Amino acid sequence: MATRMLTVKNRSASRIVYKIPENNIRREFAPGEVKVISYEELGQLSNQPGGRELMIQYLQITDDRALQSVGIKAQPEYYMTEGQIVDLLQTGSYNAFLDCLDFAPNGIIDLIKKYAVSLPLNDYEKRKALKAKTGFDVDKAIATAEQIRADELALAKGEPVPTEDKPAATVEAAPAGRRTSVNYKIVETK
Repeated sequence: MATRMLTVKNRSASRIVYKIPENNIRREFAPGEVKVISYEELGQLSNQPGGRELMIQYLQITDDRALQSVGIKAQPEYYMTEGQIVDLLQTGSYNAFLDCLDFAPNGIIDLIKKYAVSLPLNDYEKRKALKAKTGFDVDKAIATAEQIRADELALAKGEPVPTEDKPAATVEAAPAGRRTSVNYKIVETK
């Protein structure tokens, strides 16, 4: 009997690693990497602590029967591709964007943040919603990315990179005497 193989993709912007110690399996997925794993391994992963959550939030398994067999009921956002995320950011409705923020797995939210900076996301309302929902400030992230690019360009040209002058941290001196009187009992042990 042939082993059933499944396509699994790391759909987040981060590296994903999982282990199945009983079978001496360690898998590492780079961002966007696709691997073909056995159905049996998927079942074993679902039984590992955090395995099912990893599959729900960061890995994308395109076989609905396999997902159902390990107890995962996926929302439509689970199946989003990177192209669909870009379309949502650029031309999608505000309500569709809010639904995505409410129901998408963490891996999709990671990609939304990534593309919000790299495209960039120009819709002010969507930027506001992303910040309210996740705490991610697109404006600050874009400004930081631009500063990094400017610094790298300056370094490539051999120019000095400007640094911010920050006031030195001050440390309060310890008081000369005690603030309270203490009366600790001395306990003798025999």
